[in-house]
Amino acid sequence: MNTKILFLSFIIAFSFSGILFGQENYRTLVHEGNQKFDGKNYDGASSKYMEAIKTNEKDFAAHYNLGNALYKNKKYEEAKAEFDKAQKLSQTLPDKTAALHNLGNTYMQMNQPEKAADYYKQALKQNPYNEATRKNYEIAKLKEKEKQQQNQNKQNNSGKGGGNDQNKDDQKGDKKDQKQDQGNGQQNEGKSDQGNTPKQNQNEEGKMPKNLENAILDKVNEKEKETARRILNKNSYSMPESNEKDW
Repeated sequence: MNTKILFLSFIIAFSFSGILFGQENYRTLVHEGNQKFDGKNYDGASSKYMEAIKTNEKDFAAHYNLGNALYKNKKYEEAKAEFDKAQKLSQTLPDKTAALHNLGNTYMQMNQPEKAADYYKQALKQNPYNEATRKNYEIAKLKEKEKQQQNQNKQNNSGKGGGNDQNKDDQKGDKKDQKQDQGNGQQNEGKSDQGNTPKQNQNEEGKMPKNLENAILDKVNEKEKETARRILNKNSYSMPESNEKDW
């Protein structure tokens, strides 16, 4: 009986020590990844974070940090996947907000402002006082409007080209009149009310005025620094940085 108790105690102690060793190894790998990240060795940092994830795939920090390293290497599809895992694994409000914010940043880099705005909005629901996220949300909405306007202009321009063949018979019937006009030095080919519309004004609506963008950036400059300091955990295995970008 005593032998069985001793054997069970040994197994429990061994398992517990194994868990502690795994946690320590995980933290060491993330810490080493952070050092490489700070040295701008993003490939090396990514490798360390991936090793850490193999030892503990359910922790926020390694996924979030890996997302940061991939983002720095402009591997936005992969970064997006890691930030998404991080936000699902987050257990604190700052972690959730940071991961959602960085998902917004990633979609902005992928030229998908409508999705970026959605993730910034989700981040603001977690922390309505984050000025950096609010600023990026405003810029994303403006870029979304600009993109919609550009798509509308393309559709309008493609629609105009479809009616050119319908007027061929009319143009043939007017050849005699055109010859008479040429004799008087008056050639009206190609002119129309649409042709006289200034093209430079077609895309102005929806663009963000430069002075407005500068005003937004100036307004939140100090606040953003405070937000970053508040979000970051100072432990050795914490997030190296939050990719709070100015767009």
